[in-house]
Order: sequence, then structure tokens, then C-alpha cells
Amino acid sequence: MDLKPLPQPEHPNPYAVLDRRLVYDSPWIRVREDRFRHRKGATGPYAVCGFRRTACGALALDDQDRVVLVGQWRYPLECYSWEIPEGGGDDNESPFEAIRRELAEEAGLGARVWEPLCFFHPSNSSTDEEAFLFLATGLSASEGHHAEEDEELQVHHEPFEACLRRVLNGEITDGLTVMALLALQARRSGIPAELDAALAERFFQRTGEHPSAGRARWNNLDER
Repeated sequence: MDLKPLPQPEHPNPYAVLDRRLVYDSPWIRVREDRFRHRKGATGPYAVCGFRRTACGALALDDQDRVVLVGQWRYPLECYSWEIPEGGGDDNESPFEAIRRELAEEAGLGARVWEPLCFFHPSNSSTDEEAFLFLATGLSASEGHHAEEDEELQVHHEPFEACLRRVLNGEITDGLTVMALLALQARRSGIPAELDAALAERFFQRTGEHPSAGRARWNNLDER
């Protein structure tokens, strides 16, 4: 069944930007504060967090339908987390190139078959972060790659159904992992997997060559 686009108002953007100010910049994130006037009359600041890297994840399944999970300590949460192999892609590489590297570095694996699985914005009220999720099958060992110096990782293979149960009971909470598992479950339940063609191409295009409107804004903060 063909889906019609969801409706949008005739003038969707209610904000008039008065100025923008960069307040923090690092190799990983940048933060700016915009001052705005809403068309209903409200004025105020809006803090925006920009991610310099693109979030990429691989739902890697072995020949026993087990999910490859990576365990690590997550500093902001101050707790241990089990999640799919994931990481950040630079502007000069595609999400596909980035996640192939991450799967090799974090799990010591390569995959024969790669499919775009899901695209989403993890936290669109305060960040411009984009996430590209892949399904990876036909796994085999990959040598010559190692985790980064500040990573201590464990690798575990967990049955797909058990992973779903761990999402629903709150044990698996990582956003990319939750989305990947639920997306594959939706596909297996019969919901057609039909990414927009232009979006599907972005999985294999260098991020810097095809920036989203939000990410492109960082190169032009003076424009109102």
C-alpha cells in the first residue's frame, strides 16, 4: 500500500531568528544559543547541540539468528550498557563506510550482506543528530582492527527474541539498539520495508557532501 506524505501546515516554521551565538566547540559536539521570536509573540533563547559525527549502527545477525551485542560503560549515564556495534562517521565518509569500520573494531567482524534498516533523529528537540542503522548478515571474522584506547568492550551473541524482551523490560536502553531491533521486528511481522529512494542513497553517500538542513546551518550562522 502506497503511503501519502503526512500533512504539513502551509507555513511550518514559526520562528524568526534574531541572532545566533556559538558557545562551545569540540571535535565531537558544538553548542550554540539562538535568540528567536515566535509568531505567537514569545521571545527567548534556544540552545542547539550539533553533532560533528553521524550516528551509525549495525544490527548484526549470526547464522543462529543471534544479535551481536557490545557491552561497555557509558560515561554520561554512569552505568553499563549492552548495545549493537555503533559509532560516529566523519564528514568525509559515508555511514556505510563508518559502520563497517565500527563492526570490525568493536566486534572483530565483517559482513557479506548490508541493508539499510532505519533512519531517525535521536533527539530532535535539542540536537541535529542523525542515525543510520544497517542490517548486517553473513558474518565472518575480520582481523587487523582494534578498539580505541579509551574503550573496554565485551562482545556477546544474544538471541533476537531475547533482545526484544530485554528492550521491553528496560534492560536494553540504547536508542540505536532499540530502534534497530524494533525496525527488524516490524519488517518480520510483515510491514513493508520501503525507505525513500533519496534517503536510502544517503546511507552510502559521504555525509559532508549531503548535509541535512540542520547540520548545514553550522556553516552559516549569520543568515537569519
